[in-house]
Amino acid sequence: MSHANNPVNFFRLMVKLAALLLLCAGLKLNAQELAVLGGVLPKTNAERSTYTWQVDYRQDFYRNLAASIAYINEGHLREHHRDGTAWEVWGRLPLAENRISLSVGLGAYYYFDTRPMPGGDTANVHGTAPIFSLAATGYIADRWFYRFNYNRIAPSGQIQVNTLSAGLGFWFGQDRKPTPGKLGDEPGEKAYVSENEVTFYGGQSVVNTILNPKSLACAAEYRRGVMPHLDWTASAIYEGDPKIVRRSGAATQLWAVNTFFDDRITVGAGVGPYFYLDKRHPAGTGKLNPAAVAPLASLTFSVRLAGNWIMRCVFDRVMSNYNRDSDIFLLGLGYRWGA
Repeated sequence: MSHANNPVNFFRLMVKLAALLLLCAGLKLNAQELAVLGGVLPKTNAERSTYTWQVDYRQDFYRNLAASIAYINEGHLREHHRDGTAWEVWGRLPLAENRISLSVGLGAYYYFDTRPMPGGDTANVHGTAPIFSLAATGYIADRWFYRFNYNRIAPSGQIQVNTLSAGLGFWFGQDRKPTPGKLGDEPGEKAYVSENEVTFYGGQSVVNTILNPKSLACAAEYRRGVMPHLDWTASAIYEGDPKIVRRSGAATQLWAVNTFFDDRITVGAGVGPYFYLDKRHPAGTGKLNPAAVAPLASLTFSVRLAGNWIMRCVFDRVMSNYNRDSDIFLLGLGYRWGA
């Protein structure tokens, strides 16, 4: 099921998944949970064991049904540096007056695998795989919970792995903590639409090769709400000069967003085209890379500071068609104002 080096397939997939997230964000749903976990990926075939970590956002639809979106990093195996996004549906069994929950998840995992090639170059392989998961969650003081998680990632014809991880999470329900028979409250009736926002960012870009060359990066972004739970952005991006690429360009994206705590905190996922110019084409071509377009998938988290000021972080994944995928990590200060 591999879609190696096919950004069109990736773009279509991300549009569908962003639309699903938007639908979920607009519904009156119960508890939203954000968790960060770390652990181990045991030895697989000829590969040694390595670390793993993941960040997942889970939303309950009903008492026994939930869905999640997760970023999973499979660490650094000898021949594979793989990560990706998992989209799963969960059956869950609450126990001990909802203080403990056991769940089983099944879904799709879209992965990015960085592999060494003969001659020292690197291949960025993209594909889709089934993922099966087990989780045990315990709700503790206030809004916090702990979680133990197992994943089985099994792409056809590729390396298949298990991950074991544990971590902490935060519950975004309106009550201070889960109560018996009630894991979350319906959100308020207010339909929040994002105001105008301009943000300037600084951060780091990492090119997805075996050596992971890095560089300072910067960006500027204009954001505006189109409708409740849907933002539009236009941004200028400079990925710096990590030696094997020197990309810069402009991007436009649509974002599925959700807000919490009287709109002070925002989370969102965006997808759209990135129009770029690479002034350092891969070695051996002897010419500049012409202007091109690549899919850009992003996650964001923002916190409202004093007055109209906000702090926002963004994680961008650039998917190229010439084995030069990159991750861009940005932190910025922004200003909001009304229409």
